[in-house]
Order: sequence, then structure tokens, then C-alpha cells
Amino acid sequence: MCQATLVRLLSITEAFASDLLSREVEHAVVSAQNSIASTLADEAVIRATSSWQEQKKAYKDWLGISEDWKSVERLAEARNAVAHGLGKLTKRQMRNEQSVRSKLEAAGIIVDGNTVVLSDESLAEAASACCAFIEKLDLAVQARL
Repeated sequence: MCQATLVRLLSITEAFASDLLSREVEHAVVSAQNSIASTLADEAVIRATSSWQEQKKAYKDWLGISEDWKSVERLAEARNAVAHGLGKLTKRQMRNEQSVRSKLEAAGIIVDGNTVVLSDESLAEAASACCAFIEKLDLAVQARL
């Protein structure tokens, strides 16, 4: 149950960030009233929402928003272990094991051996971090209008 909850929290956070970016780009392109610009923008948004890093870069480059993504990037490491490693650090994560362990520890998540251990407390912290990130990102976008 804890693992599914973590995956859902990050999915909601990622979907919010993707949709918000997409809406902002679409709003900017609509004024151009050009089907080529619209098609190019759609393709760019699809590429930009393919990873957390790409989204972060697009928010900065396109919207001038430089929020701190560390909290969700840390939680994404836990989600990746759950989703791709069945609760264990993946081979990719093991390449940078010390960095991944540090990120997980900073997120309040324990790693026992190579297994990610989630508790009610760590999930509550994750939910708070996701909510805070969503709110900061939303406010930053509103502030630029």
C-alpha cells in the first residue's frame, strides 16, 4: 500500500507540472494563430515533459521560472525504485548508489540493504513535499502573468 501511494503522489505531482507547462505554452501559441507554431509547440511540450530534468529546464527556459525541484527529484528516486525495481534500487540507481542513497535519506526514506522502506511518516512527508511543490510552482506561474 505504501509503495502504491508513493507512486500515485509522484504521478499527481508530475501530471500537474506537465499540464501546467502545457497550458502556459498553449496559451502563448494560441495568440500566434498559426498551425505550424501550434504543432511545433505540441511536439516541444511532449519532449519537455519526458523527464523531471526536461520539465525543470523548460520551466526555466520558456517561462523564466526557477523553482527548487530537489524535493520531488528525491522522491522520484524512491518512485523509480518502487516502479522499476519492485522496491529495490535499480541497476541504474546502483551506478550512483551513494548519490541515490543521499537523496532518499534527505527525503526521509530509509534504504535497508537495497530495499526502499516506506513508512506512514515518510509518506506523510512525501505528500507534504509534493503539495508544497505544486503550490510553489502554481504560484510562480501565476506571478508571471
